[in-house]
Order: sequence, then structure tokens, then C-alpha cells
Amino acid sequence: MVVDEIMFNRNNNNNPGERLVFETRPRFLASMKWTILKLILLIVVFYLFRYVILVAIALENYSVQFVQLPLIQATYYLLLLIIILLILSIVWDMISWRQKKYQITTQRVVVKRGIIRKKRSYIHYSKIQDIDVDQGILDRLFSAGDIEIYGGHEHTNIILEDVPNPREVEDIIDRLTMGEEVDLKPKNHRIPKRSIIEEYDQKFKR
Repeated sequence: MVVDEIMFNRNNNNNPGERLVFETRPRFLASMKWTILKLILLIVVFYLFRYVILVAIALENYSVQFVQLPLIQATYYLLLLIIILLILSIVWDMISWRQKKYQITTQRVVVKRGIIRKKRSYIHYSKIQDIDVDQGILDRLFSAGDIEIYGGHEHTNIILEDVPNPREVEDIIDRLTMGEEVDLKPKNHRIPKRSIIEEYDQKFKR
């Protein structure tokens, strides 16, 4: 779908002169809230597995007087199915998180996601009408939040979910929208020892 330069599901090459300013993924813990619950449920199922089977054995021994029901076998396969589904769901969530990426370039905001079917959504700064930042209680604990960027037409907004430090990311987008230069250094940027020595040499020469 193409709506006035706000495009979805289209694998275009980067525009000439376009430069990557900032890149990140969703905050891991913030985006894995439901995954953590699934993991807790999986642990509970593992813990209660033996007790549930014992209950099924007791119920089958009791019901055999009235009707033959394969409660033990049915319970075993049901629990096994639940465990398999939970494990697959957790693995899928992890891969989905790994495949989701947010990019801020000198020309647009890009959202990349998808496992089987790759999808890329982006919006040019000239088409941005408004930006909304949403942070719940848990999001604030994880220093994450959702950034929704609205375009000039209906259904042309894109959402950056569980972005780390959303206010800082919003500020970057605002500055680029206003045409300001943004030159970010990675947080783990360190000055090489050689440059520090050279700086002292210059001071002593003065």
C-alpha cells in the first residue's frame, strides 16, 4: 500500500545520501512481558505435572466403576500439548523480538519486522503530522514506551513499540523533522588512549 510517500510492504533501497542516525530494537524485558508470563506458566505446568497425573489416576480408578474413560492417557497428552505449545510460543516471541528493528535515518523513520514474511514500514519527516509517546507503569520501570507517529492520511501511522528511552528517541525525530543536524555517538563510545595522550601533548606545547 502506498499513500503519498508513506509506504508499507515495499523493499526499496536506501535513497541516495540517506544516512543512518540511530538504530535500536524494542527493550527486551518490556517487549517480553507476555513471554515471561508464558515462561512462568510453563514452570507451573512442569511442577504440577506429576500431581495432575496422580489426580487423573485417582479419577480413572473411581470412574472405572461406572464407565471406562482413558483419563490418564488423555491428561498426559493434554499436558504434553500445553508444554509444547508454550515452548513454541516462547521461541516464536524471542525470534520475533530479534527480527524487529527500528531505524532513524536522515530522511525517514523505518520499522522492520517479520519472520516468515519480512515487512518494512516507514514515514518521511515531511509527512509527519504528530508524535505520541505512551508509557505504562511497567514501561517506565524498564525505561521503555511506545512511540506512535501520525502521517497526513488515515491509517498511515507507524508504531515503535517498547522503544528504549522513548523521550530521547522522540527528541531525535523532532530535531530531524525540523531539519536539524543530529550526530549521535554510541553510549559505549570511548576515547582511544592515543588521542588522550595527544591532547595532553598539545596542552604542554602551549
